[in-house]
Amino acid sequence: MSATYLVHRKQGHSYLFRSIIPKDLQPQLGRRQFQLSLNCGILSRSKSLSLHLYSYAQRLYQKMRENQFQFSVNQVKDHLRIELAKLTRSNFVPVIREKDKDKQLAQNISLSQLSRKFLASKTEVGYPEKTVNGYQDSHKLLLQVIGDIDIASITHQDGRQFVEVLKKLPVNRSKSFPTLTVNQLIELENVQLLSPKTISKHMERVSALFNWAIKQGYFHQNVFRGKLEIDRRIKAVERYFTTAELDLILGHSLKTESIESNKPERYWITLLSAYSGARLNEVCQLKVSDISKTDGIWTMSINDDSEDKSIKTKSGNRVIPLHPKLLNLGFLNYLNQIKNRNQEKLFPQLKKMRSTGYGTLISRWFGRYLKKLGIKQKGKNFHSFRHTVVNKLSTQQVYEPFIKELIGHSHGSLTIDVYGGKKPLQVLLNECVIKI
Repeated sequence: MSATYLVHRKQGHSYLFRSIIPKDLQPQLGRRQFQLSLNCGILSRSKSLSLHLYSYAQRLYQKMRENQFQFSVNQVKDHLRIELAKLTRSNFVPVIREKDKDKQLAQNISLSQLSRKFLASKTEVGYPEKTVNGYQDSHKLLLQVIGDIDIASITHQDGRQFVEVLKKLPVNRSKSFPTLTVNQLIELENVQLLSPKTISKHMERVSALFNWAIKQGYFHQNVFRGKLEIDRRIKAVERYFTTAELDLILGHSLKTESIESNKPERYWITLLSAYSGARLNEVCQLKVSDISKTDGIWTMSINDDSEDKSIKTKSGNRVIPLHPKLLNLGFLNYLNQIKNRNQEKLFPQLKKMRSTGYGTLISRWFGRYLKKLGIKQKGKNFHSFRHTVVNKLSTQQVYEPFIKELIGHSHGSLTIDVYGGKKPLQVLLNECVIKI
């Protein structure tokens, strides 16, 4: 039995029940904890009684959060005494079930503490900073909705409430309405609400937190799983560029927006992604040394060989043959210019942002560029180059493992991932890259 809510001060005296008041209710009650005599000196019965009183106290605290009742500490203790008297008169001994034992593990672990443990574990095993920050944002939102309560007191109602709040929240809440509380945000009218995709992402992150908590033994159930119903009416969005759109994007307007505006990074980052399917940040963080010639083939190495670089997955570390089109357009001339200036980064004009990496400025510019071209619509953004490359190669029936090798996806097969090895550059160039 956890010493958290069972206290025995002296041999021969009664056991005491101790209630740790949830952090969000401590200012209201003015205490961190209180104790109550169980009038019982038998350990086994005292364990059962204290567990029952713990559950009863959590229900009282929940009623306070929902503004059903407002108690003082003495009133809470009076309610517990009445409940204890009922148990004593009926000689009833509550049974400690396995799931109740699990709840003991969760006792005295707050939601914020659980979040910190989770985030630390993900950082320790090398999750990208952007991914960790995404988890942190969803956890912060959950804390704002249900409070920094003991995880043992989190219920299915909290899961349902979180979903309902998400459906009423405006987009960019932190930037557009930094001073408003969640309750104030959901009352706003005539504002753009979170998209179904964003709502789903928040739920996935919170659900991942509680799946982790179960595996670590901190909690016994995931009350957020299955709470969000997927809207089947949502139409599929084409995320790749059509041939006509691609011709327009990579046409003369691109030079006007980049080379002629003294912003060559816009030109080469766009072309590198268009002819490789590489992610925006993978290209933006490249070093000069990541471009090299191997076995007579010019290549681009996507890696995380320094602290300022990150790769989304282990499979993301890869070497990509450069498309001949890039060489014909003068990419090597640009490379030599940067080398002659003794720059370490291939695109020294870009600065790393804490949460979004090196690609922030390019992403913002590209959104404006698409709008100017009349292409900007839902699902169309810089990441669409990646979808476009996969779509092009798939329609030409390129061998799927080659496509996955190119874009940095796992093959989904232990045999291929472990024993298949990397494809020879010449094969990847001729059978995949040239067909983009």
